[in-house]
Amino acid sequence: MAYEITTTIDTDKCTGCGRCAVVCPYNSIEILDGKAVVTGKLSMHCGHCVAACAHGAVSVGDLIYPEPETIEDNKPARTLFSIIQSRRSCRSYRKNPVNEQQLLDLIKFGQWAPSGTNSQKWGFTIVPDRKSVLGFAKIIADFYHKTNKMAENPFLRLFSRLFLNDTLGIYYRRYYKQIKSGLKEWENDKKDILFHGATAAIVISVDNSASCANADAIHAAQNIVLGAHAMKLGTCLIGFAVKAMQKDKTILSRMNIPENHKVYSVIAIGHPGLRFPAVSGRKVVETAYFKL
Repeated sequence: MAYEITTTIDTDKCTGCGRCAVVCPYNSIEILDGKAVVTGKLSMHCGHCVAACAHGAVSVGDLIYPEPETIEDNKPARTLFSIIQSRRSCRSYRKNPVNEQQLLDLIKFGQWAPSGTNSQKWGFTIVPDRKSVLGFAKIIADFYHKTNKMAENPFLRLFSRLFLNDTLGIYYRRYYKQIKSGLKEWENDKKDILFHGATAAIVISVDNSASCANADAIHAAQNIVLGAHAMKLGTCLIGFAVKAMQKDKTILSRMNIPENHKVYSVIAIGHPGLRFPAVSGRKVVETAYFKL
């Protein structure tokens, strides 16, 4: 989601290190004359820039910053909140691999998540190394090549509008340019815009017979990303890969995923190329009560 930018830089505190510019998903910050400057117009309001700054020079207008001490006086709860609060999506990884035992341990985190009617009908597919991640990325890129080619055809978009709830037209308006640019970077510049250089991944699928498949997968994914953070690994949820695997069932067989499963989450995993010395904030949440 893109929002109007509310990021501000305190130039007195800014050292020009450039960390905020590196982590901004929308490239809305640049280093000019030795200082960070907001040059973009759009923001995710994710607060990566805030968390990346060790000097407190960056702020995002609508975020609040609760401290662990505001949590009930309970040490385990405060520790868990600190883990949750400090986890960030990682889009820069070092080249060293994630060892197999760590990946298997992450599956255990997912396996102990709650599931509807205790069905536990997950499937976890490990993509164990960088070579395999790149192969996975190529499969996803091929899907979007085909989809973009169809979206370029005005007759197919018209057919989609008349008979398929305009699914292809919606894709064309929302994603076509972004995907085209990303594929160009992938092919011409060898830039991994999908997995960001991650050296492993975990795919979470759920048997179609599960009573709450989507929720089951979400719980498992949350356990895995928090477990990875506690293990000092970085993670990022790759929604474009999920969408491709939901649309093209042939990808499942190529990934050794049962045909009666649906993919709900793809998690990039690796050793972070950049640590976040601070924590970010969150938007104010509206809390309601129902009380008799």
